[in-house]
Amino acid sequence: MKKMVRRKITIEICCFCIFVLVLSLVVPVTGSSYQERLILSVYEGNCSFRVEADDEAGILRLRVHPAYPECYATKETMQKVLKAVFSKTDPPKLEGFYGSLFLGRLIDYPWLCEYLATTAYRDPQWDSGKGKPFSTELYKYVSAILSSREVISQFEDAFGDSGYTIRAVTLEKVCVGRFSDVPLYRGKVLSGKVPVDAVVWFRLEKK
Repeated sequence: MKKMVRRKITIEICCFCIFVLVLSLVVPVTGSSYQERLILSVYEGNCSFRVEADDEAGILRLRVHPAYPECYATKETMQKVLKAVFSKTDPPKLEGFYGSLFLGRLIDYPWLCEYLATTAYRDPQWDSGKGKPFSTELYKYVSAILSSREVISQFEDAFGDSGYTIRAVTLEKVCVGRFSDVPLYRGKVLSGKVPVDAVVWFRLEKK
């Protein structure tokens, strides 16, 4: 009985440590208190889509709440929200320069998950049996797919005349799975392993 209790306590401690680690990756550490301003909040049914700005760190965050599977962002919703934010002239509005746009988990944007999975599956440089690229590192490979003009242009179109462009895509916690793990996927169920999720940052620059 005591062994079972000790095991349960150990598992709970490990889960807490993992949560703290993930939180530390998402929340930047600065010398002062961490503060964000809500720039815009849009509701569709029970789902909210928020853009928050950390002016001191120069970070914008696009949040989907609650997260998938309860809620998710379509391409149209994403573009509508970002267009409203980058063209906003009345307070609260963007102030100063922002070097990053944080999307969070890719599964909150199902069309991007499907694009990532199907692109990798069709690529001769992807080993669907082992679930990794043949000749490069996994994170670099996924970043290259998400850096394609087909993806980047969908976001830059929403930036409008703000002068912002995306210069790079950086990732955390890339996950490999099967097509059954791709949210809202309705295509042919293909065999093999493909990248299905990641925590995504767009690194921005301004002309």
